[in-house]
Amino acid sequence: MNIRKALRGGRVDADVALRLMLYSYAKTFSINPHDARHTPMSTMLEMIQIHGEVEKLKSEELEKLKQ
Repeated sequence: MNIRKALRGGRVDADVALRLMLYSYAKTFSINPHDARHTPMSTMLEMIQIHGEVEKLKSEELEKLKQ
C-alpha cells in the first residue's frame, strides 16, 4: 500500500504525498480536511514544520525534568 510505504519513509508519487500532508495538517490543527484543501501548500508545510519544532522542544524540556 502506497500510504503505508510513505509513512515508513519510502518514495511515493506526489498525489499520495499531498494527501498525507493534507491529513497531517488537518489532524494537527483540527481543521476540516475539506476546508484545509484551500490552504496554500507553502503555508501547510510551514505550519507542520513549526509544530514539529514546538513538539521537539516540549519533548526536550520533559526529558530535562525527568533527570
